[in-house]
Order: sequence, then C-alpha cells, then structure tokens
Amino acid sequence: MVLFRQSSTTSVRRDAWVEVDLGALEHNVRVIRSWLPETTELMAVVKCDGYGHGAAGIAPVVLASGARWLGVASVDEGLDLRQSGIRAPILILSPCPFWATSTAVQADLDFTITSPGQVHDLINVSAQVGKPARVHVKVDTGMHRLGIDRSAAADLCATIAGERGLEFVGVYSHLAKPDNPETTAGQNSSFQQVRQSLADRRLSPKLLHLASGEAARRFPDTHYDMVRVGLYTYGLEPQKVSDVVTAALSVRARINHIREIEAGQAVGYDLTWEPSRRSRIASIPIGYGDGVDRRLSNRMTGLLLGTDVRQVGRISMDQMLFDITDAPQAQEGDVITLIGRDSGFAGGGPAKAIDLAAWAGILDTITYELACRLRVRLPRIYTRQQPTSVKSEGG
Repeated sequence: MVLFRQSSTTSVRRDAWVEVDLGALEHNVRVIRSWLPETTELMAVVKCDGYGHGAAGIAPVVLASGARWLGVASVDEGLDLRQSGIRAPILILSPCPFWATSTAVQADLDFTITSPGQVHDLINVSAQVGKPARVHVKVDTGMHRLGIDRSAAADLCATIAGERGLEFVGVYSHLAKPDNPETTAGQNSSFQQVRQSLADRRLSPKLLHLASGEAARRFPDTHYDMVRVGLYTYGLEPQKVSDVVTAALSVRARINHIREIEAGQAVGYDLTWEPSRRSRIASIPIGYGDGVDRRLSNRMTGLLLGTDVRQVGRISMDQMLFDITDAPQAQEGDVITLIGRDSGFAGGGPAKAIDLAAWAGILDTITYELACRLRVRLPRIYTRQQPTSVKSEGG
C-alpha cells in the first residue's frame, strides 16, 4: 500500500481525477429552491454528463435535495440515467431522431416536439409500443434556434391533446439572454401570448416552463410551473466566481516525477519555457487528452501545499509540468490542485482556491465549455464536505 502524507481524497485508478463535492450540490439546489415558489418545480439539467460532474453520480443527490425533473440532451444520456436506476421524469431537450423514438418511449423519456412531423412519428411509435409518448412542445419566442413558430403552437398542441397515444405534458421555450431584462421581457411576453392562445383553445398542459437558472434568479415572472437550471446547480457562473452558489468541482493530480534543472535548460515540447535559476520541475499525469486546454500552457497556476506553483512548458496529451522551486518541501505523491481548494493544506488561515472562471478568463470562453470538456477518462470521486448555509439574496 502506498501511503501519502497529505490528507486528501484520491483515485485508486489513476493519479489524476475530478472531485465533486455532493454537499455543495445539495447546498446549491437549496439556494435555487429558495428563489422559487413552492408550487414551481425544478429541473436539474444534467446533460453532457452533468456538465462534467458525472450525471449518474450527481442525479440522485440533486433529486433528493429538491429537484424533481432531470434534463438531458439526447436519448442515450436519458438511457444512461435509467440504467443507473433513476426513475424521475427525464426530458430530452433536443428533437429525438425517429429511429430512437421507440427506445425512448419504452424508457419513459419525455420528448421535445419542434415540428408536426415529429408528432406523426410519435403517434405511430406509441401505437406499436403500446404506451403513450410524453411530449413537451418547444416554442420559438425569439432565440431562433429550435422550436415551432408561436403562431402555429396552439394548433400543434391541439393535435397532441387530441391523440390518445400522446400525453400532453408541457409547453416551453428557451431564453437567449437570460441575464438581460429587456430581451427576457420580450421573450416572456411572447410566451405569455402562447399561454393565452392555449387558454383560448381550452388546452391545458401540465407544465409551462421558460426560465433558466439566471432568469430564475433574476426574474420571478418567468418561473411558471417549472424552471430548468444547469450551471447554478454545479455552483458555477459563466465567467466569474459566483457569490450565491458554491462550486462543486475540483481537478487534482499527484506528482509522479520531480527533477532538477539548471538555469537555461528548457522543458517540454517545443522547449517553450526555460528557468532563470536552478529549478525543481514536477510532472503530473493530466493533459489536453483529459480536457485541460493546451492554450493554458505557460499561463496557468496550481496549488501545492499552500504555495502557488506555475505551470511551465507545453501541456501535452497526458502530462504537464510545474515549477515547484518555491515549494521545497514538495515530493512525489503530493497533490497539485488545478481547480478547487488547495488539497490537504495544513497552514494557517483559509486554503487558497482556483475557480474554473480563472481558466475561462485566460481562454476568453465560459465555464460551461471547460467543465463539459473534462474527459471521462478522469475518474470522478464524490465527497461530501460540511454543507454551507443558504446564501440569501433577498428571496
């Protein structure tokens, strides 16, 4: 047995891993629920393997904490959850290819409908399978990506409501700029017009849903019967550290090699970095093959035993290097934290932390992309830290 001197979670499969704090997820769901009326349901969006956090691992936790629905992007994502034992309602947020509809109906997955042709396919499939297909009609209220034109929505909903082989569950739309009051108000007005057109036809879906996490937080008039929340569930905001939810994700790796080099001896592919002094260089087994963007080379830092350490040289597929000269106590087996709080830090004061927003700032992108790019070959380890109290924001 290998013993490590740091008090740190580790993977038994590999010396690099993604760590997910289930206590943070529980806390975040409670925060989100605090924004909503009791009658408004919460869908936790767990597409792209739970934004890199591991959908099967986190789904039971968010459901137990207050979410009732799950949202996925495709049939296979829904099937993975069903096979892991999840029985909660799951909505496929994209149109389902016709050849997969039978499988989805049998798995009790809810469908997104964006055209009349999809309705006819589902009618035929539900008759063959012998059970009704559960459907939500998606209406385009201004994003102009997916959705039926709002002028045609009532007719399509009437067709669905009149079919015995279909269960008319919901009508929804998608906000293009959920942090923008004017744009969101315009789309919400269009959605209200759709709701009125349904009422005029005496059509009553069980659920109307419009708001994403940002809108759920800022604009109560967009709550309706359900909100769909992705990024906030994981404690992230697109480009900054959140002051209302707690990041659940950490990325760590153990040092697998240390060497000393002289001043002027360059390191890594293309020899892009050389020290100005005699230096200690540590290697960790994680790279762009795991989703750490190669453009972070020579631009990012890690945390090691309370010390900021600079990443040096090109990030390669499976390895990256750090200058650990200023952490002379470091040795092979010690953990370098790339994202999250310093692992096993025993110094005075609070541990340092690196948020995914720091990478997003360097790369001029959003945390969504970076979290989703963390590859499945990085083991997911689930921990539960002491839950924090719900942060109040006037609601």
